[in-house]
Amino acid sequence: MSPFGDTSPDEAHAAPNPCPGPAQRPAMILRPATLFSALPFFVAFVAAPCAILAGKLTGQDELFQLFGPRGFAPWLALSGVALLVLLYQTARERRRQERPPWPVAALALGMGVAACLLFLQLPPLLVDLAPLLDELRLPALAFFAALWAVSFGAPERGSLALAGAALGALVVLDFLLTAIMAHSLVLGGGYLFGEAAGTADILAFLLCLGLAATLDDEAAPGQPRLARWLIIAGLLATFSRPGLAAGALICLALERGPFRHRLALATGCALAAWMTLALPLPSLDGGDDLGLSWYLAATIEALDQEPWGYLKGLALDVPLALAMPDFQGLLWDDESQGLPVSVFNIPSSGLRLLAAWGAGGPLAVLAAAGCCALRGGTRCGLGLLVALTVCASLTPVLHIPATAAALALALAAAARRRPTSADPA
Repeated sequence: MSPFGDTSPDEAHAAPNPCPGPAQRPAMILRPATLFSALPFFVAFVAAPCAILAGKLTGQDELFQLFGPRGFAPWLALSGVALLVLLYQTARERRRQERPPWPVAALALGMGVAACLLFLQLPPLLVDLAPLLDELRLPALAFFAALWAVSFGAPERGSLALAGAALGALVVLDFLLTAIMAHSLVLGGGYLFGEAAGTADILAFLLCLGLAATLDDEAAPGQPRLARWLIIAGLLATFSRPGLAAGALICLALERGPFRHRLALATGCALAAWMTLALPLPSLDGGDDLGLSWYLAATIEALDQEPWGYLKGLALDVPLALAMPDFQGLLWDDESQGLPVSVFNIPSSGLRLLAAWGAGGPLAVLAAAGCCALRGGTRCGLGLLVALTVCASLTPVLHIPATAAALALALAAAARRRPTSADPA
């Protein structure tokens, strides 16, 4: 077996029965995980946050932002790798079947030429296509997850938990170093991963995905579950209210073990969220000046005024509304109409999908996630649904490359059914 999940030619010739009967044919749902199947998890959970730190250390923040959680560079590179592997597997299969491999080579050459033309011609068109391309992020990243799963197999849930544990340790380290450097408790940290708005919510959502991957582990007495505790510690250190709410629901409703233990974890998450509201502690993660309630009211008003707005969404190249936020006491002139607010400014993925695609947008995402969760029949899938519903309603995680790609691959991992004793080895 090669790292790409292929069968070697010797193994193929050694197969005693190329057409197994019903009793011999394994019930494969997805390709088995391979050595590289979990690579995107570690890119999203470890490499992307560390890219922000690398930018701070080298003084090239703008360059390394392309490789951070909001950047597309890692996912374009991984998509190219997955596509090359898929073409290689297809050519190998055609050669095994004694069919000419030249159509695959021609397809690869054509795709390379098309990529070069897009690289040369697309930048001038980005100004006109930017609103549409911005809303195509989620479908593109879902396609990447499908391409990766086809090329390397769906990753294992254990890999997701391990990546979440690594991120949890990094977030705790960020929180401690920030407190030491500031000589004060700073909510959400920021010394390592920067103070950009929404960073804590991004990290908390990734940690919720990792927490969901630990739900199917047996809670045996005396057996340490280090990954789970690192993830929970990191989630508490983010002080992200959406992430803490999702984590509390996951611990209370889906965790294994005695109810008092689950209630204690949920209470800890609620206490951390209360600290962000009640205590006058500094925070490097600034919030939106308008607030989510303003975006909700403005979106509903715009959809009400648009014919068939709830079915087809709003125009992407037209401002959603005009806002007059209070920027440090700045007084607006009576003649000023305010600042234009577009669909891509909405800080909630659920509301943004509704505004851009109509009611079919959020319903399609929930239906796809629900199908993956029900297909696997595990607590992990249900935990991913909880994290998706809570965090996507309050934050733009579905429109951030690292979180959207990690969620799509996590759902692919949750769709894997665990082998039973009746399944063939």
